[in-house]
Amino acid sequence: MYVSASYDNVSEEVFEPFFKRAYYEGNVIPKSRKGTHKWIMDNRVPLSESVNIKKASNFFIDILKQTGIRQIAAQGLAAVPLLGSIASLSPFDINAGVIRDKSKGYGRNKRIEGTIEPHMPVLLVDDLMNGGNSALNSLKALRENKFSNISFATLMWFDWGKGKMRLGIGEGRLPYYYAMRISKT
Repeated sequence: MYVSASYDNVSEEVFEPFFKRAYYEGNVIPKSRKGTHKWIMDNRVPLSESVNIKKASNFFIDILKQTGIRQIAAQGLAAVPLLGSIASLSPFDINAGVIRDKSKGYGRNKRIEGTIEPHMPVLLVDDLMNGGNSALNSLKALRENKFSNISFATLMWFDWGKGKMRLGIGEGRLPYYYAMRISKT
């Protein structure tokens, strides 16, 4: 394997099967530019299975319990299905919001769809963090819509990526929670 998982904030017994379903290795995975990847982490695979999306959702629900936050938001193909799962499995009522890449240009022309309110804390959820681009884009949308009390949580954190630095997590500017730390081997 090219990477290993450390189950820093979750049970290895519970989450190792998730990691194994997401990890793929081989020189047949095309890059967006020239060449091929040696490995990829595709969380869409385990998140499309009820047993694994329930595990993931319960990780986020535990954060909501600990923090008292009752709103969640997400952007992206792997993260958005989590919103419905978290909302349906939560033992308490929560509001959810889907963050679009850009306003849709018609109808209500909103970039954030759903029932989240700027005056209440919100937990931004994502499947993984590497360089932080997705999170930066989501945070920009939330802040443009007057959200100020934002926390962030992911299932996986690639510890070699620059996301934590770019988001100001180390300086305490953004409360951050993660389930698994992924390291290069």
